[in-house]
Order: sequence, then C-alpha cells, then structure tokens
Amino acid sequence: MKNYFKIQLLVLIGLLLSSTAWAQKQKKSEHSLLWKISKEGNNMPSYLFGTIHIICESDYFWTASMQKSFEETKQLCIEMDISNNTLSMETAALMMDLSGGSLRDYFSNEQDFKIVKQYIEDSLGQNMQIVERMKPVALYMIYSVGLIKGPCKESVSYELKLVEKANNASKKTIGLETVAEQMEALESIPTDSIIAQMIRIAKGEKNDIADVSNLILAYKKQDLHALNKMIVKSSSEMGMNNALLIDNRNKKWINPMIKMMTEKPTFFAVGAGHVMGLLQLLQKAGYKVEAIH
Repeated sequence: MKNYFKIQLLVLIGLLLSSTAWAQKQKKSEHSLLWKISKEGNNMPSYLFGTIHIICESDYFWTASMQKSFEETKQLCIEMDISNNTLSMETAALMMDLSGGSLRDYFSNEQDFKIVKQYIEDSLGQNMQIVERMKPVALYMIYSVGLIKGPCKESVSYELKLVEKANNASKKTIGLETVAEQMEALESIPTDSIIAQMIRIAKGEKNDIADVSNLILAYKKQDLHALNKMIVKSSSEMGMNNALLIDNRNKKWINPMIKMMTEKPTFFAVGAGHVMGLLQLLQKAGYKVEAIH
C-alpha cells in the first residue's frame, strides 16, 4: 500500500495530451519521448522526457540514449516529488469526498450503481467500504489503474523508476507542483461525465482496454502525434478542459523549469501529454530543442 495513492493520483494525467499546432508540424523523423534543451551561452543541456505513469513491466523500456541523458544531468524534476514521505497522506485526504455524501449519491439509477459497485469489487478488487467515500475523480483513477494493470503480470511506474535511479546516483528529486494543485486540475473533469464513463466500462459498453492498448503501442513507438490524436478525441468525449489539465499547468511550470535549468542541468520527466506544449514554450523562451533517439 506504500505507493498506492501516489500512483492513483499520477495515472490520469499521464493519459492526457493537449492539441497544439506545434504537434501537428512534428516530423515523423523527430518522433521521440526524449528532447535535449539547450541555449547559447549555456554548455550544460537539460532534457525533457515524456512518461506514461503506469505501464506493464513487459512494455517498459529505457534506452541507452535515455540513460546517457539522465547521467548527464545533476537533478531529477517530476510533476510531483513522490519521494516526499508525507505525499501518501496528503493525497489520501484530498481524494476523500468531504461533502458528507457517498458514491451512491451520484447515480440516478440504482441498478447502474449496483453494476459499478460489483465492477469495483470484483474486477478491480477494491473494498467498497473504503472507496465509496472517495471523490468520483479519485474512483475514476482507480478505474484507470485497473484498465492498465488488468493485462499485466506486473506493472511499473516510470516516475518511481526514475526516483530510484536518482537516489542511486545521489541526485536530488524535486517536483513542479503540489498534490493540491494536481488534484484541482483533475477536479475540472465534469462529474457526470466520470459517472457515465464508469457505468459504460462496468457494463462492458466501452472497449477501454483496446483504447489503452493502442495508446501503449503509440507510446512504445514514441509517436507523440499519434498519442495526441487518440487522447484529444477521448478527452473531448469526457468533456475534459485541456486548458486546465494541460496548458495552464505548462505555463505555470515553464518559469520554474527555466530557473532550474539555469542553476544546473536537469532531467525533467512529465506525462507525455505535456511534452509538446512545454517544448513550444521553451522555444518561445529562446531555447533550442532537439529530439534524442
């Protein structure tokens, strides 16, 4: 249970991508999850890497170029500092619905609630007494974890792997935002859309497993453009606000990122959905970005 809430909070963001003109212009030869960031007068480049927060261990990959780039930097920066010992407690508190209601209150149809309850207990293996007091978005993150981990014998997190690498190399790990800031972005997803999606998945009306499989395939091909097309469509169906979930957060991150890079070479690892927007902002700030293969 040590990393349970950490992973729950990370999952959904890793499956969201924003649509930008920059992404549309990306050349096929430049498909990459890893980008070098440099600027004239600074001979210590930093790197930006797009993660997917949970993946089957059999699908996990880490290339020699990724390792070399990581070794060239002096610190690791991820969305949230998951090495923080208090993170699990903070996350758990923010995931709970303090309105006094329960999951049942969000359903207009008793039968739909029973189907979702059975799915949560049987397919996801969760104790309903524990999760029924969670916010709908928190429960949907459990759904997301289940969809990804379902076909896996074992699953891994890129962030946890990177933190382990940083610890082994005595590198500092820092975060770009707090738990509260990330949860605030997630709560912009309409609750009625979340409930409707939970019902469709529980009833087997939506083949999310196939959607996730296609997303993982595009990720393994390092094809950010294909990922963008798939997830923009999915997020639109869910009524998600990409400005709140992606674009605004990128704008908040860019100045702290520039400050970090100025001080020491940094390996940034964020959900793949943030990469295109961040690269565009870095270019506007006068940085050169290059795909690393």
